[in-house]
Amino acid sequence: MIENRWWLACTVFTVFVAAGSWPVHAEEKAPPARLLVVSVTTGFRHSSINTAEPVLEELGRSSGMFHVDFLRMPPGRPPQPKAPQRGKDVGDDDWKKQEDAFKAEQQQSREAEAAWQKALGEQFAKVFAPESLAHFDGVIFASTTGELPLPDIAGFLDWIRSGKAFIGFHAATDTLKKSDAYVEMVGGCFAGHPWNAGGEHAFVVHEPGHRIAAMFPERFRWKDEIYQYDPRYKPENLRVLVSLDMQASSPKEPWHVPVSWVREYGKGRVFSTNFGHNDATWKDPMFQKHMAEGIAWALGRFDAPATPNPDVQAAEYLRSVVAAVAAAADRDADELRAKADARIAKDAAWAAGLRPLLLEIRGIKPEDRAAAYAKVLMALESSQ
Repeated sequence: MIENRWWLACTVFTVFVAAGSWPVHAEEKAPPARLLVVSVTTGFRHSSINTAEPVLEELGRSSGMFHVDFLRMPPGRPPQPKAPQRGKDVGDDDWKKQEDAFKAEQQQSREAEAAWQKALGEQFAKVFAPESLAHFDGVIFASTTGELPLPDIAGFLDWIRSGKAFIGFHAATDTLKKSDAYVEMVGGCFAGHPWNAGGEHAFVVHEPGHRIAAMFPERFRWKDEIYQYDPRYKPENLRVLVSLDMQASSPKEPWHVPVSWVREYGKGRVFSTNFGHNDATWKDPMFQKHMAEGIAWALGRFDAPATPNPDVQAAEYLRSVVAAVAAAADRDADELRAKADARIAKDAAWAAGLRPLLLEIRGIKPEDRAAAYAKVLMALESSQ
């Protein structure tokens, strides 16, 4: 069950929305910012984008905080032809005709796709030109995916560093994966989602008093799709505010899964949250409050801690491994977690010192992890 604090916060938020305005703090009384919302996908396309776009537009309008301009998919992208299946009674001549027809359709589709990609590239070249970006205060990647045709990624990142806002929702981390520089900026690169959209997963808030996370209960459950990230993830770059609570989730993977974070990027600010796969998430008042505060912070409307918290992340990494160890070794998870928490309380850097061992586990097949798990158990037992 979701805690009463969650319900109360939702109720308070709904009152503000029903009144048609967002509570404005004194330091936020500034002219509306102008944000570029990119919802183009060259990989998987989330259906929730159709919900996200009007929610973002209405949030900016009702709060008075920002106006949005959209960079959307150009129309007319050709569908991929479907390969024919040979029936039992289809003769060789007829089958050859079907194959030839399919090859012709493929060629037509390739030509149409090339034309569509050209139009997309021209659109990006125009919008992401320096003279165009100069009109915006920041950019939102709303579940973008794939290798977007940015004309100059380095120039785009320099633009953010100059003092602009970058806000990434859900699949923003499944975007421009070939660019290490982009991945470093946004904070993580998609590497699967064992915690699927239909499941109700558990989360922990590391700083309940942080304004971007204060709307969440300290521990809560929510139904959404949650990503894990590849080894390019750098805890020393980010202040993680919300993580997956591995002990209360399934599957129990032995690694840390950050969900929402902030970072300073040069003079710019980055806010990224993995929430946003499901339509219901975008309609949820609590998520809308979370993203409104994240956008406001990224735009510099208020200050909040953004110094990276690698020790906090290391502690959560260890707790995630402990949850997996307990499940695999049939040990009491609460007992093992209590031992880990007691040691961390004595020495916050202890968990960070175990990071090389914990990272090693991630590269081991599940069926071969017993020896590594034994090392973790030994470290826990010897630390008491």
